[in-house]
Amino acid sequence: MNATDPRAAQVLSFLKTKVIERIGVPAEDVTENSVFIKLGLESIDAVLVSGEVEDEFGVELSPSAIFDHETLGGFTAEVVRLMEAQ
Repeated sequence: MNATDPRAAQVLSFLKTKVIERIGVPAEDVTENSVFIKLGLESIDAVLVSGEVEDEFGVELSPSAIFDHETLGGFTAEVVRLMEAQ
């Protein structure tokens, strides 16, 4: 993920907020390098977060897309790539 890209920063911030809301972990525990499974993100949470990302950024994601990318940074990069492809 390119940390200087404003789109990446926006997507990462959105993702962090949604993950924190869904699983209730402290904000300081959620970083670009956080691994979804280690945070405790479950399948239903992943589907819901993916849907919120689709709505917010106008991209189409498979329900498993979030787990195809191990970390928040990896998933952020994928969302940005899809945004650029539009």
